Amino acid sequence: MAWPNGPKDTDVTPEPVKTTVWKVSPYYKKSCEEHEQYTKDGMTIIRKTGFRGASFFVYTNDGKPPEFEFDFVPGGDGNKDSINMYSCYTNNIESTELESMWDGCWEDIEYPEEMDEEEQERLAELIEEEGDVYDVLENQEGWMLDETEAWIWGPILIEDEEGNKVRIICADEDGNIIDYKDE
Repeated sequence: MAWPNGPKDTDVTPEPVKTTVWKVSPYYKKSCEEHEQYTKDGMTIIRKTGFRGASFFVYTNDGKPPEFEFDFVPGGDGNKDSINMYSCYTNNIESTELESMWDGCWEDIEYPEEMDEEEQERLAELIEEEGDVYDVLENQEGWMLDETEAWIWGPILIEDEEGNKVRIICADEDGNIIDYKDE
C-alpha cells in the first residue's frame, strides 16, 4: 500500500546541491572598509574603519566561483566598483563569513547632519577620551549598533579551497565584472 502523500514511482530525486567555499580578498592593500551604523532617535552615526587587508569565505551553491554584483560604497568615489561582503547574497552566493580584517589604519566618524555641532563635538571628545567608540555610543550614550557593512573594492582575488588563484575580478566603467589584468 502506497502512502497517500508520499513519493510516487515517477518522482525524480533532485541532485544534491554542491556547496563550495572560496576565499575572497582585495588584491591591493587598503581596499577594505568596515562601516558600523549606530542609531538613536531616528539619527545615524557611521563609524568607518579602513583596513590594510581582509579576507572572507564565500559559499556558492553550484560549485562555481562566486558571481558578485558590484555596487556603490556609501561615501566612496562614486564608482560602481565595490562589494558589501555582508550582504552580497545574489546569483550563486549562499553565504559569506569574515575570515579576518587586519591592521586598521584609518578611522572616520560621520555624524548626522541634523545633530547640532555642539553635540557632535561632545561625542567626539568623549570618544577621544575613552578610546572606545562602541562603549561610548552603546553603553554610555544609548546608541544601538544597528548594522555593519564590510566593503571591498578594486581588483578582487578569488581563491579555491586549496589556496589556488582562480580569478581576479574588477569592475568596468559601468560596474560590470571583468577579469583584471596586471599591467
